[in-house]
Amino acid sequence: GTIRLWDVQTGVEKRKFTTGWVSSVVFSPDGKTIASGNWDGTIRLWDVQTGVEKRKFTTGWVSSVVFSPDGKTIASGSEYDTIHLWDVESGVEKQKLTGHTSGVNSVAFNPDGRTIASSGQHGTIRLWDVQTGVEKRKFTTGWVSSVVFSPDGKTIASGSEYDTIHLWDVESGVEKQKLTGHTSGVSSLAFSPDGKMIASGGQHGIILFWNVQTGVEKQKLRGHTSEVSSVVFSPDGRTIASGSQDGTVRLWDVQTGVEKQQLTGNWRWVNSVAFSPDAKTIASGGSNQIIRLWDVESGVEKQRFTGYTGWVNSVAFSPDGKTIASGNWDGTTSLWDVQAGTEKRKFTGHASEVNSVAFSPDGKTIASGSWDGTVLLWRVMPTDDVTVQLQGDVNEDGIVNIQDLVLVAGQLRQTSTNSADVNGDGVVNIQDLVLVAGALGNSAAAPSLYPQALEMLTATEVKQWLSVAQQLNLTDTTSQRGILFLQQLLIALTPKETVLLANYPNPFNPETWIPYQLEKPADVSISIYAIDGKLVRTLDLGHQPVGLYESRSRAACWDGKNEVGESVASGVYFYTLTAGEFTATRKMLIRK
Repeated sequence: GTIRLWDVQTGVEKRKFTTGWVSSVVFSPDGKTIASGNWDGTIRLWDVQTGVEKRKFTTGWVSSVVFSPDGKTIASGSEYDTIHLWDVESGVEKQKLTGHTSGVNSVAFNPDGRTIASSGQHGTIRLWDVQTGVEKRKFTTGWVSSVVFSPDGKTIASGSEYDTIHLWDVESGVEKQKLTGHTSGVSSLAFSPDGKMIASGGQHGIILFWNVQTGVEKQKLRGHTSEVSSVVFSPDGRTIASGSQDGTVRLWDVQTGVEKQQLTGNWRWVNSVAFSPDAKTIASGGSNQIIRLWDVESGVEKQRFTGYTGWVNSVAFSPDGKTIASGNWDGTTSLWDVQAGTEKRKFTGHASEVNSVAFSPDGKTIASGSWDGTVLLWRVMPTDDVTVQLQGDVNEDGIVNIQDLVLVAGQLRQTSTNSADVNGDGVVNIQDLVLVAGALGNSAAAPSLYPQALEMLTATEVKQWLSVAQQLNLTDTTSQRGILFLQQLLIALTPKETVLLANYPNPFNPETWIPYQLEKPADVSISIYAIDGKLVRTLDLGHQPVGLYESRSRAACWDGKNEVGESVASGVYFYTLTAGEFTATRKMLIRK
């Protein structure tokens, strides 16, 4: 229950802070503050010089805390599967990230393109609805290294770090079969095109073939001298390609189990292999920072993609065979032009390395799974969509963002020939706004991750835009994407509940901001009370629409004065938010 500061030079204890059971401590970047994560569900900030507790955030059981490099944000990891981001100055929770409880090792699309399976280190397989992002089902097992759908989409196979393969019924979530035979962890899985066989690669360099119906091991392939990182069937089902940490790619005859070809030149580890749709080419990616294309018939290297400087963890061909997606060590996902050998696009958004990438069956979406515990879906833009995105750059700063959306909104119904008239019809109208929103929709970042939106926009105005746009019956792809983005933006700007947040700064002198959120429109006021219960000041904020009132431009501000304009004394005060029938009270401190 103590935090102790020690002199590095002498080993003498300099100071002791008393608190509850502490699971994590960390210094702020400027060295003036310590944050502690505590098992009583709090994060506490301590002044290093005085030992005084400066602030306390209440959350769940905290296992880990860390400051952002600029010292303005704390991330806390919870034993209850959630990561919270906190504003250091105000104590307000900025974001909550939920889903997997640990890194995502593998992602796979259902053949119908409507569902994604993802596997995590904490022994869960989760099924997600592609359209809504909602988790549909969860299977619990051991640490899962690989997941794959059967060709009919009715079964999922999962490979475990504990030597076992499980077959799951997608509809019910029931385990249908357990395949045992590996003597080490299962690192890679693949269904044959007819769904009758599974190939599995193990950590001891062995590949096993299994009969899906009976669960019986049919064949064992030996040749690799290290872990088999990736196995894949050719589209005709006659050949298996395997990539290994021994630096080789090997081709095997499915019928006989004989090694047909050995492809060398990857030097160190081969992390992933993939067949092109016409089965004439194999792509391999690994630890040598290169993606190589091999001719299946001759075993000769046809092409290599260079330019990326880190490890390639995963490669996948698009359904038309013209593009390769790679999941990269630095947290990016790259698209490569197969014909030209050049990088076409790079998606950024993951906070850690990308372990697995997969194309949807129609080739329009890529799923990427990362060590950061998230699965991101990326829209694969046709080339002509890039023009639309650049046209949406209203302020011509080289990027389309919320500021461009706000600029168009500010000129609605004006006759104009400037860049706000995105479609060039001579008037700035809702179609132009939707086109900018469509360009924003090309980004992997959710609308809630645009901090400018919380400053510049309200749920009411976005709801109005959306209503008008939906009445126009816009059917082109970009407009549909824009409408979807506005729908997501409205959700991000609409609180799920009315809540009073912690004032900031606190302690303060001479002024403080009082943030709050409104689930529904209401007459809003904030009353300030002294510690003896006497009313000091009432801030009448009038009728406010639904929204987030958290930034300094939108939150209530108290200047530390009473009703007659006199500065109040130092000490503890209470503030009460009244919004319709809702009331809530919190404490603050003036220090002079």
